[in-house]
Amino acid sequence: MKYWLDETLSKEPATRKLYLRNFTKFSQWLNKTPDEILEQRQKNLRSTDPKIQRTIESYLIKFLADQKKEGYAPATLQVVFASVRSFFEIHYVPLRMRRGDYPKGESLGVRRANKKAILKAVENKRNRNKISLKAMILFLKDSGLRVSDARLLNYGDIQIPLERGDEIIPITMITQKSKIVAKTFIGKEAIDALKEYLKARRKGNRRIPPEPITAKSPLFRTWIGKEVKRIPRESFCSNVRQAFLRIGEANVSAHSLRKFLQTNLEVAGVNVNWIDQMLGHRLINSRDAYSKPTDEQLKEAYAKAYPQIKVYPEIIEKTEPTPEPQAKPQPISEPTENEYLVKIANNITEATQLIAQGYEYAAEIDGTKLFKKRK
Repeated sequence: MKYWLDETLSKEPATRKLYLRNFTKFSQWLNKTPDEILEQRQKNLRSTDPKIQRTIESYLIKFLADQKKEGYAPATLQVVFASVRSFFEIHYVPLRMRRGDYPKGESLGVRRANKKAILKAVENKRNRNKISLKAMILFLKDSGLRVSDARLLNYGDIQIPLERGDEIIPITMITQKSKIVAKTFIGKEAIDALKEYLKARRKGNRRIPPEPITAKSPLFRTWIGKEVKRIPRESFCSNVRQAFLRIGEANVSAHSLRKFLQTNLEVAGVNVNWIDQMLGHRLINSRDAYSKPTDEQLKEAYAKAYPQIKVYPEIIEKTEPTPEPQAKPQPISEPTENEYLVKIANNITEATQLIAQGYEYAAEIDGTKLFKKRK
């Protein structure tokens, strides 16, 4: 076990902890120690019988089936699958799984978030630490970054464009999971929420003293204790998850916000290969490697797509039209015979009054109706 854990040090601590928990559960299910499982695997592979060689693979399939019966989602089973396989790969006796052995299906917990749910989650009055929660959710929604990447950002990563008042802020970083460069952005909603959040941190409260924000300050911090610490991945995920649970969205997680961004960039017509570069996805084939938009082109594409990404409705101020000044009635003087009297600019009241007094329509000049005394 120690050798296996030492060989997985390149993975995130949370991932290593999850792998350890899953494999320990598998070994307890087999009622064998990890050393005994490894010894059996080596012995099985020396057999000439293919069925005996595949003993551990069969155990894993049965174990996954039992976990499924207990109600575990496909995504959880996929992580269990990866955890057990990792142990044997590290020890140079990899499992030979068939294509159909991999747990299939998408978990409800990672479905795409929608605008209505995001808006309700950030504006929910029951939220504790509403300002920080709003900043976290809108940041993930705008950037599409994984929590493992977002939590590693410092204030200095966005300081200059934020203080300059830019409406679109670029964020470039090598992702923790795939080790691929992501060139993403945040827009006005995330920027405004971050400004409010940072202002609250500088001000402090009765429990937390005012914090001097520097370039090296974590962009997202934990509020537990007075010492400034970067928020743990588990806490970040849990906070987002709980915000959606409070509004009845039991199947939305932090990763759902990443799916939200990708989907809405696609709806906005952004090139799929460009989206992959924003989100730090591995390019699919060699042809895609030649699609190299400049940073400015990516920023322009994101800015054009932002109306599709934003969740707050557009606020349009209603202004009452300015009433046109009413023309003052002109005094009606007694005319001489055939004399044109009054200029009437579409004033029906005055026209009616003139007709009643014995005048008749005579002519129209430049939109003005003229009346004369009836003979």
